[in-house]
Amino acid sequence: MTQQSQNQQIDMASARDLPPEQAAFFYLGPSKQVAEGAVFLSSFANVTAFTGDDGVLLIDTSQERFTGRMLQDLRDNYSKAPVEAVVYTHGHVDHVTGADTIIAAAAERGDRRPRIIGHRDVAPRFDRYRLTAAHNDHINTIQFNLPPATKPFTNAALTYPDVTYDQGMETRIAGMTFEFHHARGETDDETWVWCPDNRVLCTGDTFVWCSPNAGNPYKVQRYARDWADALEKMAAKKPLHLLPGHGPAISDEGTIEEALLSTAHLLRSVHDQVVAGMNGGKWLEDIIRDMDWPATDKPWLQPIYDHPEFVARNVYRLYGGWWNGDAADMLPAHSHDVAAVLVGATGAAPILDRARKAREDGDLQIACHLVDFVRKGEPDNKEAWELWRDLFTERTAEERSLMARGAFKAAVREAEAKLQQLG
Repeated sequence: MTQQSQNQQIDMASARDLPPEQAAFFYLGPSKQVAEGAVFLSSFANVTAFTGDDGVLLIDTSQERFTGRMLQDLRDNYSKAPVEAVVYTHGHVDHVTGADTIIAAAAERGDRRPRIIGHRDVAPRFDRYRLTAAHNDHINTIQFNLPPATKPFTNAALTYPDVTYDQGMETRIAGMTFEFHHARGETDDETWVWCPDNRVLCTGDTFVWCSPNAGNPYKVQRYARDWADALEKMAAKKPLHLLPGHGPAISDEGTIEEALLSTAHLLRSVHDQVVAGMNGGKWLEDIIRDMDWPATDKPWLQPIYDHPEFVARNVYRLYGGWWNGDAADMLPAHSHDVAAVLVGATGAAPILDRARKAREDGDLQIACHLVDFVRKGEPDNKEAWELWRDLFTERTAEERSLMARGAFKAAVREAEAKLQQLG
């Protein structure tokens, strides 16, 4: 596969086979000027350009493979002024890896090197990415259903900030005033940007067109309560234009307020219920079972990427330990050893029969748990692997959350590989 064709395949991987309602999150629309001196450059991770007579401020860079076309759009249609600075809203690779391209383009034009501005915790994040690059490559192939050879972290171009701040920073760039506000939400190094001159709010991924990514089961800690706090602070600014990290811009004050505050409500509701359960002596699985889940009926709250249940699990992880409350799981036996003993005691056939009955009854969750015992206890049981494949094929077709779909598709691929090996 050529590099170009591989990139095209990667470009489409996240959007592949998605239900129609996921289109907003993966929206790739035309660029547009949303206010005087503010240009929204839609991309896989959006970029905002604040354009003055003598300079440009870029909010994020998009992912490296999209940065060149973003710059071309900016130069052809909006501004030929030098890029004075780039602000990272956070250190995720889809938002920052185009910095080298921007710096190289400035050098080619004979412009001064743009400053790179970010929160002080961006650098430790980049250090961690370098330390765990292979791990992050692996889990991203699962989360986003990417080709196995994809290495988004090993190959990431990470340009560290030149200018950092702690809680907040105010400056003038390109003839406009900007406020940079730190928040913890999807990451611990977030920056949201407020331009009072034209009432433009750049949220980064603190607002995207789906249920907030506050529970990602593949990644490090998220911060639901802090995230809600940040959204409420944004709403208090009364923005006229909201430019998100993903998805289309919003240019209506009432809609923006509703979008920010309803997202904050979802996060705060999940957070507070989990904490109340913990203070009531409940373990995680009982908290999940007893949750009164907030509504996700708004177009920007659809659980199409993350999922509210994942958020609840992440809140528990923030305040609690890894133990699930079951004494058998404190210094436990390996799950494959437990499964081998169980299957040895009962035989595989009755467990698989019960799994098929659960499937017929529409209980795919229980069916998967039952088959899991057999595929682990009898690793060469072809029947078990066939049923495992079929169950997760069904669950993939029904599931809206991209993160869950990634895990389900990985289970199907594992089963297909095992069945090929068994012949």
